[in-house]
Amino acid sequence: MTTSEDLIPRPSHVARMESNGFTLAPNARIAASGEALPVAGQLAAFLRRGTGFELPIVDLFSPGDISVELGKTPDGGPEAYALTVTDAGARLTATTQAGLFNAFQTLRQLFPPAIERSLTESPESTDANAERGIWAIPAVEIKDAPRFGYRGLMLDVARSFFTVDEVKEQIDVMAQFKLNALHLHLTDDQAWRIEIHQPADNPSGLDYRNLTAVGGGVDHPGTGLGPGHTGFYTQQEFRDIQSYAAARNVLVVPEIDLPGHVNAALAAIPQLNPDGKAKPMNTTGDVGYSTLDAGLPVTYEFVREVLGQLAATTDGPYLHIGGDEALVTGHDNYVTMVKEFARIGAETGKAVVGWNEYAEVDLPDGAAVQYWHGDFAPVLRRAANGESKVIMSPAATTYLDQKYDAGSPIGLSWVEGGPFTWAESYDWNPAQGGLEDHHILGVEGPLWTETVRGNQQAYWLMYPRTIALAEVAWSDQDARDLGDFRRRLGAFGERLTRQGVTFQEAPGVDWSAKPVSPFPGTMTTNNGEYGTIEA
Repeated sequence: MTTSEDLIPRPSHVARMESNGFTLAPNARIAASGEALPVAGQLAAFLRRGTGFELPIVDLFSPGDISVELGKTPDGGPEAYALTVTDAGARLTATTQAGLFNAFQTLRQLFPPAIERSLTESPESTDANAERGIWAIPAVEIKDAPRFGYRGLMLDVARSFFTVDEVKEQIDVMAQFKLNALHLHLTDDQAWRIEIHQPADNPSGLDYRNLTAVGGGVDHPGTGLGPGHTGFYTQQEFRDIQSYAAARNVLVVPEIDLPGHVNAALAAIPQLNPDGKAKPMNTTGDVGYSTLDAGLPVTYEFVREVLGQLAATTDGPYLHIGGDEALVTGHDNYVTMVKEFARIGAETGKAVVGWNEYAEVDLPDGAAVQYWHGDFAPVLRRAANGESKVIMSPAATTYLDQKYDAGSPIGLSWVEGGPFTWAESYDWNPAQGGLEDHHILGVEGPLWTETVRGNQQAYWLMYPRTIALAEVAWSDQDARDLGDFRRRLGAFGERLTRQGVTFQEAPGVDWSAKPVSPFPGTMTTNNGEYGTIEA
């Protein structure tokens, strides 16, 4: 039987109950009504697929059932929940659907790993032998709430495209760890991945359709693993991703990177260049060489249209405008443009987010700063003055694209130090450098995809490090222990393998199951050493 000591992230309060625990029987039901029904439906679908039981949804709880209900829970914000398991059944309680979803994810981990099925299977499918399992869970009382309200991943879909279905699968994997924000890096020097419609009011005659016609179909070779995947999201597809994410308590944060990282835009729309000539598309991983022009009125017309359309199709409260690595943008021009871009973004009604370079600019009220690298002083100053909340993404502890070690077959290696294993992702405190918890919006792990092709390779870089970051963002600092997490991490391997999610078989962890290689050739691990990859 899985125990309450195996849960990831570690809950705030766990108490064993004087009971024999609960065994889900074939005649069990899910009791729910009103606004609790959506989460009850998700729980029922998950358990039906794993057990083969019918598990009808009913209004009233009886012994032997699972209850999903909105009601009073301990203080802890909108994502807090309570979960009580006795021999009579299981009760999930929260004040919001988000809290109920979190309770569902905890209950999911209390069941044996055999409850898990491949994420690519139809939700309606069942295992022909599933009903042979004994679906017992321990008697326990859990009261839980997150340390930070923003717990995110960033997926770079610009360097290598991820289809709508691939993004949805990413959401399914991350949501089980109570991660609740997906930052999509939609544009860069290499590509433009979001549809912008041709507006009726278009003073400069810009052809916005070229952004995806030119920028969405580029193959760039990356670093030796073949061309990056191509494509773009229509605005309807972007809405579809958000709807899917919202049902799993995940908000989507779109990013248009400005004023650097804009070569795809300069290649698609000639008028953005001072000479009026389109730039060639980038087929390398180079960065830092492109910029919008602060002296061209069309620059601001373009940004206003793009951010306006993106904000209108974004359900969540945030709009990310980049601001990083504008290496060829003069300082005064950078300040001029970013100040105006942030104002334009705020005028859409969204809270603007930007990488920490933009913290030196006079930003609108409510603007958030995402720290990744470099000078921390402007970030701390804005936070201490109450001007900005901070998303902590320090590269040495959160960047999921970094190689685990020198032998990693994919990944980048620009961050000094290392190795960059799950332990480094786990063993740090976001409240650092003078920041306190109340200054911090949350934690985010970025995955840049210059070397990544598809979800399985992405997963290999992301997991187990993402699991470590999920606990950093959720659990109190003094509740976390590296050795105990190592044990719980190893136990989770079987769940990931059953889901079809590959992961790095990190040395020193007693994994309950081995992952499948995500590479075109073969890869073996032997104390952290890797075999040859054949592209």
